[in-house]
Amino acid sequence: MPEAHTITEGQTALGALGDALAKAGAESISGQREKLAEGLLRASLKQWEDPAVRPQLLADLTAAITDEAGAEKMRAFMSAQSSQIFSQLGKALGLEQTLDINEVAEILKVPPLNINAAQAQVWGMVILRYILRLEPISSASSDELVTLIAPTIQRYLVG
Repeated sequence: MPEAHTITEGQTALGALGDALAKAGAESISGQREKLAEGLLRASLKQWEDPAVRPQLLADLTAAITDEAGAEKMRAFMSAQSSQIFSQLGKALGLEQTLDINEVAEILKVPPLNINAAQAQVWGMVILRYILRLEPISSASSDELVTLIAPTIQRYLVG
């Protein structure tokens, strides 16, 4: 499983999640593309399973669903050029410029909509597992979830 990215002083839970996803994405893009979805999903689950990070991630997700300012924060995190995920991915890939969702889609050679579809799979799992605590997904192991969901995400991101 990818190394944990704990929250450092001054960093948010979304920042730690962005760091973890960027590192996993960069490793797969510059190495084993066939492991891209697995790496991203494992990195995400590692953050969500961390008891120090999860409450903050849940607060950000709840704010995104219930408040326009929270939604704007999540949109910026997930797709804008200032996006923590994509700008950190650019740095992890050794690029000098920050990336946005369209540039990442170009690197992956998929439509940007595919990236949103992959995000929807992960956020849907997060809502069922950590907010609704719906069984059996809430008690499934991370390995079970990766085995189940990664192939769909892989199809979106690699084709």
